[in-house]
Amino acid sequence: MSANSKRVISLSSLPSGPNVVFHESSYFSRNRGQPFPTLSEIRTESAHQHSASYHDKTDPPPVLFESLGLLVKYGKGRVQFAEGQCLWALKHLVPEVPVPEIYGWTTEGDFVILYMELVKGVTVEKRWPSMTDEERARFWKGVRDVVDNLRKLSQEPNEHFIGQIDRGPIYDHALDNSHTPRLGPFANVEEFHDWLSMSIRIGAGVHWRALKPEEHRDGYRHLVPDNAAIIFTHADLHPTNIMVDAENPSKIAAVIDWGQSGWWPDYWEFYKAEWTSEIRSDWHQHLLKYLEEPDKVTLNAINDYVRALGN
Repeated sequence: MSANSKRVISLSSLPSGPNVVFHESSYFSRNRGQPFPTLSEIRTESAHQHSASYHDKTDPPPVLFESLGLLVKYGKGRVQFAEGQCLWALKHLVPEVPVPEIYGWTTEGDFVILYMELVKGVTVEKRWPSMTDEERARFWKGVRDVVDNLRKLSQEPNEHFIGQIDRGPIYDHALDNSHTPRLGPFANVEEFHDWLSMSIRIGAGVHWRALKPEEHRDGYRHLVPDNAAIIFTHADLHPTNIMVDAENPSKIAAVIDWGQSGWWPDYWEFYKAEWTSEIRSDWHQHLLKYLEEPDKVTLNAINDYVRALGN
């Protein structure tokens, strides 16, 4: 097998099914075969770690089992097997990208439960204010390396699509709207842009009730490039989602929270990183310096779509 072929994410190669356990993972060697916590045990521990107001939420906060080196992400809405498949694929195909080790996943009732490594370190959000200019520069070079390494991944020649890693519908905070239809999967970039165009018409019918959806003109569709490449994308490079070494904050310990990841147009990584940042902040200035900025016309058009959806 050639070096390049090892970077191809094939749907048939992904571990699948509602109950997957990686017995060869470090969890079992470290914990001498101890089984994963059950949903009941997870919820009991969650009650100790989080406010009671989170207990009955569809997607509660993750739960930490520090003695086991384990983080559990669970829910019955946005938590999906695809995030576990993503972590597995990245660990095997682009080990240069630091991510939590995935130990397995399961279902209990309506809940999907992901078992993964509890990464040692702190979020860069906590360390950023005290980092030196040199540390910040080294950190952002690391972020750029992550993005560049993700771009080494490719789809099978007959499997081009925009969607989650498993070709499922994709989720994104920027496009989350109760009035929009399911987000993919799409056969190509053109279909995704057509979805945006259709969704903005639906949004117009909701937000501007005097207009019928078919009466709303889409002034952005011709500004977005249907020939954009499809790239594997994290889609939420926010400072809360990048863990760094507590003593050496320029070193990335892990990029976490891959719940919005998948195959997206090549401009999406930059767009989302900027969309979640505080404009003109020091973080934003570093983002502009170290990440390749797509065409301004494209970014403005996508931002107009997102704003029209009410996000």
